[in-house]
Amino acid sequence: DKAIDYARRALHRLIDGLTEGDQFSLVIYDDAVEVLSRPQLVRNKGRLHKMVDGITPGGSTNLGGGMMEGLRLARGSAGDGRINRVILLSDGLANQGITAPYELNRIAREYRNGGVSLTTMGLGLDYNEDLMVGLAEHGGGNYYFIEHPNQMAQILGREFDMMSSIVCRNAVIELRVQHGTHVKDVIGSTWTQNGDLIQVPLGDLMNDEQRELTVELEVPRGTGAATIAEGTLGFVSDKIKTAPAAFAAAIRYVDDPKVVEQNRDLETQGKAEVAASTRRVERAMEALDAGREEDAVEELKAARKELSASPAASAAGAGGQALRTQLNRLDSFKDSVMTGDARKAKKSIQYQNYQTQKNKQ
Repeated sequence: DKAIDYARRALHRLIDGLTEGDQFSLVIYDDAVEVLSRPQLVRNKGRLHKMVDGITPGGSTNLGGGMMEGLRLARGSAGDGRINRVILLSDGLANQGITAPYELNRIAREYRNGGVSLTTMGLGLDYNEDLMVGLAEHGGGNYYFIEHPNQMAQILGREFDMMSSIVCRNAVIELRVQHGTHVKDVIGSTWTQNGDLIQVPLGDLMNDEQRELTVELEVPRGTGAATIAEGTLGFVSDKIKTAPAAFAAAIRYVDDPKVVEQNRDLETQGKAEVAASTRRVERAMEALDAGREEDAVEELKAARKELSASPAASAAGAGGQALRTQLNRLDSFKDSVMTGDARKAKKSIQYQNYQTQKNKQ
């Protein structure tokens, strides 16, 4: 099995990159779950390499069981100053044990809140990409679509490099809306609301990393000026000693369109409209999942039409460039749906859309 061969190579490369201060564990799963190595300091790489060489392909896919065992082991060995992450790799559909996405997401979210994050990697065309994206979102890690097995070692290495540069864990934005304002959506992240408090989990943050989220607000009519939201960024860190960062968003009501145009921020507008277009892409993927390819194409055409009408379409700067890049991407998505294999198109488009929302392009 070529996939297993590439998985072994990727694990060998990962083991070679570990140091004596790292802890490593390995869980495999098919219809059953087997712990090949419990969490332990890396002191005998030869033994680990030999263990990896003994992995063989199995039958069914108890993804939930394998995920939970990995999370449980990581939490049991967690310590101050450690990055506790589980990497879940699957090339098949979850068809044994717990399979309900909402329950698996709940488990991933519970462990994330306890300091253990989850990254998911889907290999080939036979896995459930919606499930794997959801698990990464709720687990505070990253999602990867590995189209070809020979990409596996590079992607696993990229994830390991990212983990090595993490400076704070379990970051979360807490946002309190005011002045009758309502949050309609947070594009690029899961979020919860309790009264006027919005919580947006960001997972782990790397050194010098920048995150951009688009928060869609519904603001009531009014006059004068008002603060519509106040927020803080909180996190757990052994490297950064500072109070949570605070910020606020304010508006000013005007009735002169010229004043609006004079103060229009095309940089921000371009980025916000790119983010909004990703929701159209999500609806297109839902249509593709349901076998409605024509509806998927129409959603992508509508996304392009809306985006091309933006005042930021010809603007200079990062916002205008992001918008023009997204226009080209939407054209590519449409062509993939119309001429390519539906399963491959769905996974590839969804992965690129995920990266756009996360600003990983």
